Amino acid sequence: MNITVSKHKNAESVPEVDFLKARRGEGVNHSWTPPRETWFAVKAAPGFQRCPSIVDGDSRKPGQRDVGGRTLDSVVERNLKNEGFEVFMPSYRLEVRHHRNKRWIEKRFATFVGYLFVNIGPDDFRTVEEVTGVSKILRFTRSNDGGPMPFAFAQETIDRLRYIAWEQEQNFLVARARRQREEEIEQEQRRRGKPVNASSRRIRRSQFTDLGGGLSSSLSSASSRAFITETLQTLGNLANKLD
Repeated sequence: MNITVSKHKNAESVPEVDFLKARRGEGVNHSWTPPRETWFAVKAAPGFQRCPSIVDGDSRKPGQRDVGGRTLDSVVERNLKNEGFEVFMPSYRLEVRHHRNKRWIEKRFATFVGYLFVNIGPDDFRTVEEVTGVSKILRFTRSNDGGPMPFAFAQETIDRLRYIAWEQEQNFLVARARRQREEEIEQEQRRRGKPVNASSRRIRRSQFTDLGGGLSSSLSSASSRAFITETLQTLGNLANKLD
């Protein structure tokens, strides 16, 4: 199927420190601190990270169900959640246009192809690896006895990846809102019998810089791109030791 990716400029970014403060509960009048989490990387079996596509107008997000009980989760995410595990698959969404019917379709892609993260304790390792769609929990070799042990990712790493995933989602929402508004303008121009061209479709970008939630840019910062690359290299190095 031939598709055309919707391209766009990025909106103003929300500082990462604000995101992390909000997640820790800072800025409110109490001293609650969430428990630290223990996240391990899972190597997914081929094809099990594929996510369902949705047509324009469906506002579901990953994990949310429609009236038919369907979600945007990949098969491996859904299988792990059905077993009671907390899952985090960094991802991003894009709009593509079908080459025949011209309808916009939303697609969700894994940031790390072949990998996702699961929040578990040491008693859950075997159970996780028995879930359909899971190949292995990534391990490293200890220097003292040489036995392989699952590699726990620092909570700061997961928090940073969460922020980047959130940032990408906000950027997607900005792009979709711009595209939908431009199409509304084009339809109005046609209704009035006026010619439609690039200038008539163009809208001021400032209309979309102050949307609720501080809608932001996606991987516009060099540090975010470097962090994604560094994490992918770590996942690849651990996976190579399994092969």
